[in-house]
Amino acid sequence: MTRARQLQASYHSSRSSGHSSSGGKSSTLRNRRPKTKDSLAKEKRIRRLDEAIVTGNIEELRKLAVTGPGFVNDGIRRRAWPLLLRTHVPRREAAVDTSLTHKDESQVRLDVIRSFTHLSSDTKSQQVYKKQKQDDLLHVILNVLQRHPKLSYYQGFHDVCTCLIIVLGKEAATLAAETLAMFFFRDCMLDNLEPVLEQLSLMTALLKLEDPEVQEFLDRSETLPFFPLSWVITWCAHDLQDFEKIARLYDFLICFNPLMSVYITAAVVMSRREELLEVECDNAMVHTFLTKFPKDVDLELIISHAHQLYTTYPPESLQKTSGIWLDENSCVNTFSRPEMHLYDSADEKICSKPINFTSIDELLSKPRIKKEKEASALSKYPKSSLQLYRRNMATMLAFSAASMGTAALLLLNSNMFR
Repeated sequence: MTRARQLQASYHSSRSSGHSSSGGKSSTLRNRRPKTKDSLAKEKRIRRLDEAIVTGNIEELRKLAVTGPGFVNDGIRRRAWPLLLRTHVPRREAAVDTSLTHKDESQVRLDVIRSFTHLSSDTKSQQVYKKQKQDDLLHVILNVLQRHPKLSYYQGFHDVCTCLIIVLGKEAATLAAETLAMFFFRDCMLDNLEPVLEQLSLMTALLKLEDPEVQEFLDRSETLPFFPLSWVITWCAHDLQDFEKIARLYDFLICFNPLMSVYITAAVVMSRREELLEVECDNAMVHTFLTKFPKDVDLELIISHAHQLYTTYPPESLQKTSGIWLDENSCVNTFSRPEMHLYDSADEKICSKPINFTSIDELLSKPRIKKEKEASALSKYPKSSLQLYRRNMATMLAFSAASMGTAALLLLNSNMFR
């Protein structure tokens, strides 16, 4: 501060002290910056969020998750996410037997070592902090697998849990990861990839209904609908670089049926239609273009479009229209069952009772239930396309390893493509 400004400040201070208290308030009001339209809208949104959280109003939280900046910041997310995932209620559960080793534990440990790469480790204190975060991540994932040994770990679940830890912290993330695994990502955590591939097949149905020109182009290039696999199994945490966008997307996806991630994929593809239709109509070229999640994506537009698709073609209606039925025990089809519903089924308010995972654990021990005479989702695609996809997969993986990553590796090793 210059000497002139110091004197000026001293002058105003002395004048204020000589005036009445009302005069001081008047001066403060005169110096206060006027509120902008955006700041007023943000304050209003925060008030609505506070009220929805206090009253447990799911519908209001959904409305706010669809529009604007979602839940605004991590402070509000730390209150809203546990309510939506029903982890705000203390759970009376037996302690986990940490001496038991899950069949996928070695892979979990490998993925944890490769996590939190964005954190600097130049100094010893930074190394200690990074190691602590990796230990937290290992705890969160293994806790889920040890409590529910029928679940299988997949590469990408660590991305989901990393997001939870960043927003919620270790303890709250541990509870949230269990709910997400059992209610939202269960189809990804079975013994094979077929349930997830069937979910992705429903994206084809959405494109045929909403943008048949784009789907016709994909058919001509023999591009199967499995390119956005990593988007679905990580809720884009593996593909988006901006963490604020990831958290914003989680605000939205946590509020709806697990199939909403597929509606997101359809909205993203349609948002790129002009660029897509200019790509050479070649399987490898089209697949490589589509696997790269657009960096400049207008996330609010995508969320709004996905919600519109979801409202127009709800999960059950979409399955009926397309003839692609997910199995009856899919997390998509059990999400609203009374005994497996996250919310109070009567009015969809926040439940005050802790989650009982028993019914879902029992489902995990049962065989998949397909509708009578229903064929696999893959049988709906020409054999030539499947063979081409399998043959080109290794080439495409090398061509765009950074963007395909987990998705390509999972598909390449899937028995369904052998």
